[in-house]
Amino acid sequence: MGLGLGLGATQSSYISFLPTDISNLALWLQNGVGVTASKWDDSSGNNNHATQATEANRADVSGGGLDFEEGQSDHYDLTSTITIAHRQGFCMAIVMDTETSTNNYIFSKEASDQIQIIDAQTFGVKTNDPSAVTTTLACEAGTFGNQKQLILVNRSIGDPATFSIFKNGDEVTIDGDSSTNTTNANGFDINVLGAKGGTSQFFDGIMFEVLFFTKGLSAVEINNLNNYLTSKHGL
Repeated sequence: MGLGLGLGATQSSYISFLPTDISNLALWLQNGVGVTASKWDDSSGNNNHATQATEANRADVSGGGLDFEEGQSDHYDLTSTITIAHRQGFCMAIVMDTETSTNNYIFSKEASDQIQIIDAQTFGVKTNDPSAVTTTLACEAGTFGNQKQLILVNRSIGDPATFSIFKNGDEVTIDGDSSTNTTNANGFDINVLGAKGGTSQFFDGIMFEVLFFTKGLSAVEINNLNNYLTSKHGL
């Protein structure tokens, strides 16, 4: 298991840690906690639960999380919209196992409010404030391939912004030549887990655990979160 950022950690330091120890935790869909086909309880303390009243749009419960199907309308509405303002940082962490390598929408709202795995080596963020801008972050081929993995994406506060990506606790090199708008500090809104687009926009695979912070995390916070999730999920 990689410790990320080279900071190191003892076993006791991450067993005692919980994501709620970090401020600005907006959403925590915790593995095996309050998970049903119609609702995934939010463990952040914000009661921002992910719910789906329509049976045809529900994923299946699997492995303590939810199993979304390709080309279907599987998605969940968050109780409250999470807003990231222009020049505001954020951090997203997801433990997942995808079944297809393209168009895996993790969060969405409108056409310019989307966070997704574009393909096996590209992560994308579409923003709306003050204008629609798409950031694509290209990594080594197969980085987001089909296996159980922890992906953590952090954006620093400020303008220009700085993105960093971690896989299973280790920082991933972002290819600047193949990426676009890598300093995009624009804002966005998200209120859907997955996407409502059916055959054109969907997530295909299992989401085991999902966290979202409305700030960019420090190196120590990233290290603690990576250690907690990799240890918890055996990555």
